[in-house]
Parts: sequence; structure tokens; C-alpha cells
Amino acid sequence: MKNVMDAENYHLLLAELINEHLPKNHSRYKFMDGFLKSVNDLCFRFEHEKEQLKALVRPSERKYAEINRKLQEEIEQRRESVQKLSEGISKLDLPKHYKLPDFDGENLFELAVFIKKLLIYQQGIEIQLRKAKEDADKASDAKTEFLSMMSHELRTPLNGIVAMTYLMQQENHSNEMLENLKILQFSAENLNVLINDILDFSKIEAGKVELESIDFNIKDLISNIKKSIEVHAASKEVEIELDYDDNIPEHLIGDPLRLSQIMNNLVNNAVKFTDHGQITMKVRLNHFTDDSVCIDVSVKDTGIGIAQENLSRIFEKFAQADKQITRRFGGTGLGLGITKKLLELHGSKIHVESEVGKGSDFFFAINLKTAVQPNKIIRKEEILDQQILKGTKVLLVEDYPINVKIATRFLEKWGMNYDTAANGRIAVEKLSKNDYQIVLMDLLMPEMDGYTATENIRKFDKRTPIIALTASVLNTQDRVYEVGMNGFVTKPFNPKELFQKINKYALRA
Repeated sequence: MKNVMDAENYHLLLAELINEHLPKNHSRYKFMDGFLKSVNDLCFRFEHEKEQLKALVRPSERKYAEINRKLQEEIEQRRESVQKLSEGISKLDLPKHYKLPDFDGENLFELAVFIKKLLIYQQGIEIQLRKAKEDADKASDAKTEFLSMMSHELRTPLNGIVAMTYLMQQENHSNEMLENLKILQFSAENLNVLINDILDFSKIEAGKVELESIDFNIKDLISNIKKSIEVHAASKEVEIELDYDDNIPEHLIGDPLRLSQIMNNLVNNAVKFTDHGQITMKVRLNHFTDDSVCIDVSVKDTGIGIAQENLSRIFEKFAQADKQITRRFGGTGLGLGITKKLLELHGSKIHVESEVGKGSDFFFAINLKTAVQPNKIIRKEEILDQQILKGTKVLLVEDYPINVKIATRFLEKWGMNYDTAANGRIAVEKLSKNDYQIVLMDLLMPEMDGYTATENIRKFDKRTPIIALTASVLNTQDRVYEVGMNGFVTKPFNPKELFQKINKYALRA
């Protein structure tokens, strides 16, 4: 009998089972071939499916291994992050009642809770800081308003003292009376400097000072400062020497008012602390650029000098070298602080070298633009011929009787025709019915202030110049121009400045 299926075609496992359990003549049973073939097919099919399953399992194992590796890396990174975060938290300036717990790298719950507490604490600090800033801003605004009010109250009577002293000096008096008037003028000027120092420092701190860019003669400016201080210096047997470099272009562009303030502070300071000897003002060319020039400025004296340990604090506000100097020489201790801040506005720094008993040297370098046209420009306001204002029609708006009397004395002296108004409401009425060549407008008045009056006037008169007369210089300059005024003169006004402003702005026939 022929075998239906050869033995070598059996699956290896099935062949082993046949040899072990079946007789050798098993093929003679017909049903046995069919049975063994079926079992054989099952064995091969099982082997095939096994191989397929292995093929599927291998990538899964690799993927599992890769995932496991990444998981281990993440666990390690988390552990390191927790450690670094814990170290960082331990270095924080924590509140005293905050105890740093021992964080478990496997359990981040405590760490999350602690960080949440820190965030809540920081939010509380931020709220407190924000409120403190708001309170500080309110306090600063209140201080500014107080200074503005006080400046007005102080300057108003001071205006009367300064102006009347000036007028009385123009009259014939005995030598003794003239000497008394000079003392009165000196005292009034010192009081005015004191007020100006306080207000200037407040303006600078509030960011209200902006530098002008106008053409000016720097040589004349420096020379005039020297001349203005020489008389006082001579009374103390102090000689002022000017070492000026003529290579510096005479006409530059900058803020002559603030530059004068810087130089006046330094030179007056030198005179103040020098009983005898010499003060040297040195102004030298450092270098040129295409459109600017750098100038080295120095004010050196042979005065009392400053101890090395005090050099760092003399530029602080309200600070002087020591209390004995304050008692002996007086002053606010603001001059050098103002000088420092004004130079910082120019992008410069003030330096000092000093030795006790041998004097001090204050010096700085400043950059100024060169003028396009270096020829001397003679402005109308520089002409001091008092007759040129004769016949000019002025409306003086002022509520304080003494100020009215003082201002009209000057207007009469210059031959001007004037009308007066006691408040802004009357001024508006007079402007609507009369023609004036210029208006001198006080700012703080009853019924209607100068700002409101100017706004009403500008509704029907855009042409007539209006000059503010103000004893309050804080927070006024911007508003003066916003309401339509052309300029301002501060009280106590300098007669020369008032004359120049009227001459500059008055309408000509």
C-alpha cells in the first residue's frame, strides 16, 4: 500500500510523536493517513502563526524598551529639577514663619503646595508695593501742590520787597540809606535764591525741567557770570581769574539759562567757602566733532576744602560737608545737588578734587552743538533803550494791590499806557471792548484765574500777546502755553526781564 503522505513531510514534532507512539505499520489503516495529515496541517499552521506572533512581539519589545528608557530619563530629570528647585527655594528670603519642608522627589505634592504658598505671598507683596507706589505718587503730588502754593505765597510779598528796593535805589539818597538798601537787596536776593533752589530741585526731581536749544554767546555768558560775582568776591579779598580758550566757537546752541545756573552755583560756592585767595574759572576746548564741540570747565578755589570722607555726599540734596559748615556758612545744601542733576540732563557728570585747607576743584566736560551761523545775532529783547516802549498800551491783570502798584511804577517809568483789571473776568470784558498791545496776566486770582481768562480771550482774540505773571513755577509752564499764553515772567520779576519780554512780544503799530 502506497503512503498518502511521506514521513519526511511530517512536522518535526508530529514525526517524533508518530515514531514514539504509533506502530510502524500504522499506514495500513486508511483513516490514519487522513488523521495524521490533518494534525500535520495544524502543526505547520501553528508554527506559522507562532512565527508571525514573534514578528509582531519583537517591535513591541523594542518600543517598550525605548519607552522605559525615556521614562527613566524623565524620572531622573524630574529628580534633578526638584533638587534644583528645592535648592533655589532654600536660598530665597522667606518669611520667618515659612518653614522649608523636606521635599520628596517621588512625591511632588508638598513642593507644589509650598510653591503655591510662595506665589500667594509674592502676590501679596506686589499688592503692597503697588499700593506703596500709589501712596508715594499721591504724596509727591501733594508735595508739588504744597510747594506750588508756598512758592506763590512767598514770592508775592518778596516781589514787593525786591521791586521797591530796586525803585528806591534809583532815587537820591544819603550814602547810609543807599548802604541800607544794598543790604536789603542782598537779603532779598538770598531769600529768592533759597526759594529758587528748593523749587528747582523739586522740578528736576519731578522731571519737569526740559533743556532749551537756542543760539547763545558762551564767551559773553562766562564773562558776565565772572563780572556779576566779582563785587562780592572783592569784598572778601578774593580774586576771580578767567582762563578762557579763544579756540572755542563763540556761538553755540544749548540752554544758556541752565548753563548759567550751573556756573553760578559753582562760582558762588567757591566764593562762599573762600575767605581770601583766588578762584580760577577755566574754560578750555577739549575737541571738535562735525556739528558739536566738547568743552572742559573747571572752577578751582583756595578755600577751606573738603575732607575725603565727605566728598561722596556733598552732591546729595540738603547735604553739606558737616554741621559746622552749615552753621558757619548757611545755605540749603541744594546748589551742588542741582548742579549735578542739571549736568546729568546735559549727559555730563560733575567731578571734584579737594584737600582740607588747600581748596577744591570742581570740573566737568560738556558737549554743545555749534551754531549754523556764528555771526553775533542782536535780538530786539537785548536792546535796553527804555524809550522804545513809550506809548505801548498794556492791560495789567493783577489782584494783589502791592503788585499792581509796583508793576505800574515800572510801566510809568518806561512811558507805557496801562489799564488794570483785578481778576480774569474783568480782563475778558476789557479785552472784548478795547485794543491792547500786550496783556500781563496774573495766574491765581479770585472769581476767574488767569488760565480760564486766557482760554476765554482766545475764543475771540487770537492775536494779542498774553504774558503770565506768576509766583508759582511748578506745573505752570506747560499749562501756560496750553491755554494760549505766549510766555511768562516769574515773581519776584527782574525789571530787565519784564522789559525784555514786553519788548519782544508787544504788538507794534
